[in-house]
Amino acid sequence: MNRSLLFAIGLIALGLGISPVKASAQALEIYLIDVEGGGATLFVSPTGQTLLVDTGNGGQRAARDAGRIISAMRDAGVNEINHLITTHWHGDHYGAMQELARQVPIQHFIDHGPSIETNAAVAEFLSLIHISEPTRRYAISYAVFCLK
Repeated sequence: MNRSLLFAIGLIALGLGISPVKASAQALEIYLIDVEGGGATLFVSPTGQTLLVDTGNGGQRAARDAGRIISAMRDAGVNEINHLITTHWHGDHYGAMQELARQVPIQHFIDHGPSIETNAAVAEFLSLIHISEPTRRYAISYAVFCLK
């Protein structure tokens, strides 16, 4: 993972825990979600802001992994994702995104920018996403997205 992406993840994770409201006794909660080989980690700040890093597997396992993420969200007491980061375009890291987006509001989507991979499945998935108002910061793109 490139340094700028790690830096951005760190800044967002820190930013989720910082709020102008009175400090709470609650801590930052981190849920490591079992997506059987892929990635999915949910951060919930004391103020209730959420950051999900990766969404697990696609294909036949997409419903399973989206369900596991939703179960973790339920355990955390949240019903939307404020920030979703996709670290890279491997199926076990972005695969359940479409299924998750059908069931849960996702406010902001962050990725590493245009893919340099020539994977047909990735190209097909990216063609399903409409990204509005992208801005570049530290070699990542930040945009609100919705599925066509």
